[in-house]
Amino acid sequence: MSQPSAQEDNASANNPDEQPRDAVAGDGAGEGAGGGKKKKNINISWPALKFSMGNLTVTFQEINLSRLFRRKKKDSDGPPETTFKEAFKLYKKEYFDIWASLLFLLNVLAFVALSSFVTDRYAKGVDFDGHIVNDPSNSIALDLNVVLLLSAVLPLAVSASVVYFLIFLFFTDKLVWVTGLLNVSASFGTGAVYLYRRQWAIGGVFTGLGLFAVIYFVNWIPRIPFTTILLRSSAAVIRRHGSVNMICIMGSMLTVGFAALLFVTLVTTYIAFDPDETKPNPLCYNYRCKSIATKTLMTFSVLSAYWITEWIKNTMHATVAGAYGSWYFYGGNSKEMPMRPLRSASRRAITYSFGSICLGSLVVGVVDILRQLCSISGQEVVADQTIVGRATTHVAKGIMSSLRRVTSVFNRYAFSHVVLYGKPYGLAAKYTWQMMEHHGIDALVNDSIAATTITLGSLFVAYLCAFVAYVELGYTTPDFNRTGRFTPAIMAYAFLCGFQICKVYMTPVVSGVDTTFMAMGLDPEVLVTQHPDLWEALLRVYPRIQDRINP
Repeated sequence: MSQPSAQEDNASANNPDEQPRDAVAGDGAGEGAGGGKKKKNINISWPALKFSMGNLTVTFQEINLSRLFRRKKKDSDGPPETTFKEAFKLYKKEYFDIWASLLFLLNVLAFVALSSFVTDRYAKGVDFDGHIVNDPSNSIALDLNVVLLLSAVLPLAVSASVVYFLIFLFFTDKLVWVTGLLNVSASFGTGAVYLYRRQWAIGGVFTGLGLFAVIYFVNWIPRIPFTTILLRSSAAVIRRHGSVNMICIMGSMLTVGFAALLFVTLVTTYIAFDPDETKPNPLCYNYRCKSIATKTLMTFSVLSAYWITEWIKNTMHATVAGAYGSWYFYGGNSKEMPMRPLRSASRRAITYSFGSICLGSLVVGVVDILRQLCSISGQEVVADQTIVGRATTHVAKGIMSSLRRVTSVFNRYAFSHVVLYGKPYGLAAKYTWQMMEHHGIDALVNDSIAATTITLGSLFVAYLCAFVAYVELGYTTPDFNRTGRFTPAIMAYAFLCGFQICKVYMTPVVSGVDTTFMAMGLDPEVLVTQHPDLWEALLRVYPRIQDRINP
């Protein structure tokens, strides 16, 4: 095919008077070879509707639905569109960290095998010695009360997460304040209810969490303007890419389904290996089951579930990082961003970068939580002049010093680099953190409370879920919980489910800030040249950024 013929086709396609004819002529070669068949433009529309009710008449105009299925035509006079593969070339077209991917898949298979085995035994209606599983002699069973509990806790977690996400999108400037107030009020309110009902242990835990939230919130105040600017830029990118909302919904639904499966697995595992039953069990090799069997299998189920949910969250993080990376490097000054960044990033996340994401998901979550817990003491060195306060501060500083070394090897900023450039996780983590330290971005990371805000917002959702589970158990009074034996365990499950579901749903928010920091570490000049509005806003609320960023 010659270049002039292509230019003629594009020129004729831009002529509005010749549009119907050229739509057919664009495939002239196909017409000659295919018998002269013409392509027909299919119009799909919603018909106009008119309703009359007395003096009231409501009219709905005709809606042309064919626009939803029509692709945007390329401008022949403009520059060629850049693809995601061209903008972010792979380090090597290879699969890295294969051992981590195999270990993760083995973990998933082991969890599925355990869940299938114990659930099948329960579904058959008998346990290993022929006892009826719903017999009153058993301590817990999957009855209607459990179904009501799941139907109350899991939808509540999703609904609260959606509302919190909408607050982020439309009231971004108030997100940090709303999060702090909700967290403090919920923790103290929940603790007061439990203390009033003489649940001293649970009430003391929630009251302690409330005091911790107050200390955090007071420390937040000087850093709120800086974090708000970062959250505002993340919200702008999410509004530009509506598909991010679909990613949030898909990730949360997958987490909800897995949370329900985890609950069924834990309950049926407890029934199968119930240490209270004094009967021989074939799985124990003719020895009576000990509590260690139940504890071991349930601990494995919880840790396996944690790794799987972290993988879901970090896969979402890597997918959305494709959009944020495209915006940072190519979205400034009216530049055209690469085509379909979310789709291309998701492909890399589940192919070339699958093993790297599996490896990072195993460690980063724990390291990140420890960093957030210790950051308040690391910055408030002289907050408390007592002996206990100084000792606590020194311990926190020592932990933070150790965590800095771990962070140089395992950090969540590597997920963005992994999906953009396809490096193995260890190499990406070291390179990313070295570049961030070289350009002074690590100081900005310590002053940002975006991730901590989302964590405390997820804690608020966890409080709600735990409280609803407590109320539901008290209202329905199931047979297996008449003495309140399983109340702490069920509340802990509801708490963790609410926390993880909200963290998964809010992953694109944290991903936006993390990817921005990662991109600033690679090339801080892009922020000044291509995003002058964001740079000026950061200068107004955080003048030290000029001194901390080293181009």
